Amino acid sequence: MISKKERRFGQSGFTLLEVIVTIVIAAIMGVFFAQLVYTGVIHSADPVRLLQNMYGEDASAPGVTSIMENMTVIYKRLAATESNFLETFKGYVDNGNKTTGRTGDSPYIGPYQIIHNDYIVFDGSRREQSAGPTERNILKVTIRAGGQTATALFTR
Repeated sequence: MISKKERRFGQSGFTLLEVIVTIVIAAIMGVFFAQLVYTGVIHSADPVRLLQNMYGEDASAPGVTSIMENMTVIYKRLAATESNFLETFKGYVDNGNKTTGRTGDSPYIGPYQIIHNDYIVFDGSRREQSAGPTERNILKVTIRAGGQTATALFTR
């Protein structure tokens, strides 16, 4: 017959195998949790970095939004002072990214690449088309700077 002392010793506690399996499962779950937290922390700065790229981190390297805002200020000033302001503004956009060799009194706007700077019209199905010589009322400007692209429509 088994004594009470022997029976209690054999039935209480965990086996070594159960302890090892529990530790392994906890380690695997810990790795997944750490990877999830690490990814969240690393990518939490992405929106701030994108915003800095859009506006530019300093005046020497303005972002695409700052450049487009500068263009809009120039456009509004020309619209208030000149009769043929859209044609003048188109020339400013063409030359505004050149540090030297600008034509006329074109101001330097910033370092950008011109993707599109031409007149457009919209047909009956709301599709954009190139404008003819008499339909120069909408100027589409698309620029790229700092890995970002911006488009604006300027009208007469």
